[in-house]
Amino acid sequence: MSFNNDTSAWPGFASLEHLFIFGDSYSCIGFAFNLPPPVKMDRKTVPYKGLTYADEDGTNWVGYLLTQHDPHPNMLVYNYAAGGARVRAAATTGTVETQVTKSFLEGHAMSPSEGGGPPWDAENSLFVTWVGINDCAYAKTHTDTLNVLFSLQEKLHAAGARMFLFIDVPPISRTPTGAKAAASGRDISPSYLNWNAGLRESVEAFAAAHPDTRVLTFSAFNAFNRILDDRRKNKLGSEKELARSGGRAWRDQLHPTSRMHKLFARELVMFLKGLERSKQEG
Repeated sequence: MSFNNDTSAWPGFASLEHLFIFGDSYSCIGFAFNLPPPVKMDRKTVPYKGLTYADEDGTNWVGYLLTQHDPHPNMLVYNYAAGGARVRAAATTGTVETQVTKSFLEGHAMSPSEGGGPPWDAENSLFVTWVGINDCAYAKTHTDTLNVLFSLQEKLHAAGARMFLFIDVPPISRTPTGAKAAASGRDISPSYLNWNAGLRESVEAFAAAHPDTRVLTFSAFNAFNRILDDRRKNKLGSEKELARSGGRAWRDQLHPTSRMHKLFARELVMFLKGLERSKQEG
């Protein structure tokens, strides 16, 4: 799964100065949404170490993106992701809906700066949404949920966002949770395969409705499969260890280790940098 509507200028990965992240535990960095605005970080140390759902003292893809892949030296990360988050749930906390409508639209990211507008620019700000794992645990079809998710993207667009990146659900069947389900004769794949297919359709419709907007998707499903399939090169241990909780690939039943996050960040940045190469070659 990949999508790039290529209808507006792509500044290049190294030109991105603001990264807005919405989602669940795979992106969470342990910060409350109501803390002060982000600050420039010392790139010599890995940010968010020990504040994620990766290893006990590990970091996740967000930290690795900042420290190992030559981002803009002034890049700021506004991360609203929360553990256990779904798009929408009975409770209003821990949802992407709350992250967008409360934490972002009513938070410091939309407070006027000295110039009168928000402290970010549409031309150098990427809005990333990676959610769906928890939604897939509660339903097998997701039309209504995806409709809500993209109504939230409309709110982001109305607020000035013009560059979007959507990440699909990884192959949950290859997690310890998936292996346990398979051993008991259950197939959990239809739910997240439906999510990924519906996400692609929603992304394409959103892009068609907004020709002024650059819309991208990156497939965690494909990236995780590539990483796990090349376990020797990626130093992930034996085939048996790939589906074991507490191994080199999975910290627990569902969350990747810091090493997996490091490998995922590499794949994601290769994709984003590849957009610039494609533009130059064209």
